[in-house]
Amino acid sequence: MMADRPHSPGDERLIRPELVLRVLARLLRVLIAPFVRLEIRGGACATRLETAVIVANHRSMGDAIIGLVVLHHFGHYPRVLIAREFVEARWTGVFARAGGSIPVDRGGDPVTALDPAVETLAAGPPILVMPEGRLHRDDDPNTTGPAKTGVARLAARSAMPVVVAALSGTAEVWPPDRRLPVLNPFRRRVVLCHVADEEFFVDGADPRADTEHVMSELRVLLRQANEERAEITGPAAGRHR
Repeated sequence: MMADRPHSPGDERLIRPELVLRVLARLLRVLIAPFVRLEIRGGACATRLETAVIVANHRSMGDAIIGLVVLHHFGHYPRVLIAREFVEARWTGVFARAGGSIPVDRGGDPVTALDPAVETLAAGPPILVMPEGRLHRDDDPNTTGPAKTGVARLAARSAMPVVVAALSGTAEVWPPDRRLPVLNPFRRRVVLCHVADEEFFVDGADPRADTEHVMSELRVLLRQANEERAEITGPAAGRHR
């Protein structure tokens, strides 16, 4: 995660996405408030890390929205890794480019595909990654799906710390089998995000082992987030899809 810092006149390329993300996060926070009770836990490392690879689980199309609002709470505006086709598409591309999203060519050379992300981390902004890529559908809320090794290779190549962030309850707001979210002001859904208090590093010697390390840390925090959310809503909250 990054701390705000002054920019030179030549930094317009970085300033514009940060401003867009800040305005968007504030707007989203207001828009979801009548429908979602957002609880944020942890994040002690947010005030001392300048940048990081932020890793979150992925069970809902609303994960990126909630993630942006959560990180806005800490004063950080990460770039998001996104498949190139979404960046180049007519509708999604406008928002992706405005927010400084980093296109990844999933069919390209894996050695060079992460170059833009490595350069972004070196320039300052943190990067938000959901290594599962696709929505994970499982009755056990404490599981994660198969993860791509790109997250470990990115962290190792950039020599940046990894910070995991567990999202609990987003699938109740926007179920994976629905095209639109479930928005009911008379039944606000509880979403809890627990951001790790401590960061860690990977050495890059074995990308698969490093990826499993990252996901293992995420699952530990995810279980904790689900337990914390269950204390608010009752045991049934832990059985969402």
